[in-house]
Amino acid sequence: MGIGTGTAALASGLPLRLLASARPDENPLAGSVDRAWEKIYRDQYKYDRSFDWVCSPNDTHACRVRAFVRNGIVTRLGNTYDYQTYGDLYGNKATANWNPRQCAKGYTFHRVIYGPYRLKHPIVRKGWKAWADAGFPELTPENRARYKFDSRGQDEFMQISWDDVFNDIAKALAAISTRYSGEEGAKKLLAQGYQPEMVKEMGGAGTRTIKMRGGMGLLGVIGKYGMYRLNNSLALLDAKIRGVDHDHARAGRNFSNYTWHGDQAPGHPWVHGLQASDCDFNDLRSSKLIIMDGKNLVENKLTDSHWFIECMERGAKIVVIAPEYGPPSTKADYWIPIRPTTDAALWLGVTKLMIDRKWYDESFVKRFTDFPLLVRTDNLKRLHAHEIFPNYRSPLSAEGPSMKIQGLTKEQHAKLGDFVIWDAKKNGPVAVTRDDVGETMTKKGIEPALEGTFKLKLVDGKEIEVATLWTLYQTHLKDYDLETVAEITQAPKNLIEQLAQDIATMKPVAIHQGEGINHWFHATEMNRASYLPLMLTGNIGKRGAGSHTWAGNYKAALFQGSPWTGPGFKGWVAEDPFDINLDPKAPGKALKAHAYTKDEEPALEGIFKVKLADGKEIEVATLWTLYQTHLKDYDLDTVAEITQAPKNLIEQLAQDIATMKPVAIHQGEGINH
Repeated sequence: MGIGTGTAALASGLPLRLLASARPDENPLAGSVDRAWEKIYRDQYKYDRSFDWVCSPNDTHACRVRAFVRNGIVTRLGNTYDYQTYGDLYGNKATANWNPRQCAKGYTFHRVIYGPYRLKHPIVRKGWKAWADAGFPELTPENRARYKFDSRGQDEFMQISWDDVFNDIAKALAAISTRYSGEEGAKKLLAQGYQPEMVKEMGGAGTRTIKMRGGMGLLGVIGKYGMYRLNNSLALLDAKIRGVDHDHARAGRNFSNYTWHGDQAPGHPWVHGLQASDCDFNDLRSSKLIIMDGKNLVENKLTDSHWFIECMERGAKIVVIAPEYGPPSTKADYWIPIRPTTDAALWLGVTKLMIDRKWYDESFVKRFTDFPLLVRTDNLKRLHAHEIFPNYRSPLSAEGPSMKIQGLTKEQHAKLGDFVIWDAKKNGPVAVTRDDVGETMTKKGIEPALEGTFKLKLVDGKEIEVATLWTLYQTHLKDYDLETVAEITQAPKNLIEQLAQDIATMKPVAIHQGEGINHWFHATEMNRASYLPLMLTGNIGKRGAGSHTWAGNYKAALFQGSPWTGPGFKGWVAEDPFDINLDPKAPGKALKAHAYTKDEEPALEGIFKVKLADGKEIEVATLWTLYQTHLKDYDLDTVAEITQAPKNLIEQLAQDIATMKPVAIHQGEGINH
């Protein structure tokens, strides 16, 4: 070490006396201190200029990083220390507590840029390149083996130029789309074993055999989500291959992030209607109990983990639920080992314990949850107000929070309707709207009964039995006693009880479920079940409380369009390829969006064979398919004969309805007779 330091000192022109040891008989602070030795470090950290950039490995991070440049090379990275200056359109600003916001990966990213393993040019699999050079011959079993499509892992990569990349990809898209277009293409697909209804749904467009997914790209919209834009642009290729016009052109298929990736919590919309519930990371400081359910806030949220660590400093309790003892468990007050995919059973067991032992906030449960709502026992659907109150008209105000703040439309409300509770004061059913919660419910004098089964008469005279959702949960939770849940989850009984007691006695409580849980086949049940203990204790809608997921794509709302700004996010991923706006100064609302792709919505048409639970095989069909059969009796000539209406006007009416929006049909009272 001495030799190395001395060499550096000589190279810097510093005298070696600076490295001499201090004399024990002298006071080093008696005179002026020679600080020339600092020049070594000042030179080391010297830079010519700096610039800021955003490190976005995932949607939920986005750390602003400052790069320091010397002689044209980024020598080091650091923090900006200016988060307290960040604000929104309403004047709200962050605090200095966000500084510093960066992880070790971000601090060392420049080493990747200049490192020996950085990929500096495109590469392609040799077999694929040989297939491309051969003109993309059909992948028969022989060709699959020849070009190693059946043994990709044993192939090698080769360097390729960007020009070749663009040309080969374009040629591949054209070759594949051409091969599978039209009747000949359909025959090839059927011969390969594709289902007839899938082939029919393509409509003869070979571009429909191409599927793309843009990845998790909300902080890399231009790059990652360019895949969706490219996929939508395949409508141009289809128009050229099949010679169809714009209205009949079809682009590729989109892989759904939600369906295939599962990064968002699929159970959240079932509970509260939002795509995903989340809180800002600094909200973790407000929690007194943080439960990481399959979530690793230590390693997977490196830049923001200090927020939950500060909870520990403030006396909060940390609980980790996970099959393995990992980094989060080392920070936990206790770790609950659990079998994978059994989280729903655990939360249902915790809920049963809390209900059985009266560990719940009855006032909150009655005023802010759906537990008091009446459910029909004949069909297990919520009872609607119009079903029991003749000529019911909803009192939901257009000035109330549902419509004015949350944006509920009249059409949506008409579809959802109002529900019913059993009023303990009136000893009878009372209709409640979406706004009748909390103090609003109290001011109206409504006192919901939490438990009970009742007989009611519908407006059509039919008598039915109804029960509160709370009552039905008593039946549902009978299967989740402590012994059974411990057997299902393999979690220690004492820790299950401890978790239930902690949730009941500590506030605020936050449950953070990891993205891995959202990928499980029972994810919906797990997400939904995690809300039950929080609903019992009022840990909803408060700082430091709630059930949250950390995925990121829900932040797409920031890119949503509006009538005054244009199509927003869709303007990038689905700008009409036949009508692209090339003006760099064009406002967003000047962009025209048109999706030619097909997403992963359910099949509209088809007849299928399915097997019932009892083993019996039956045939099913979509309602659309059945309507095709039903409407065969109503061709134009027959309808003209039945109605005596002119055929040209019947056609004109159909065309007008198809091409004009909005369309309203007003039927007279005479028709009703």
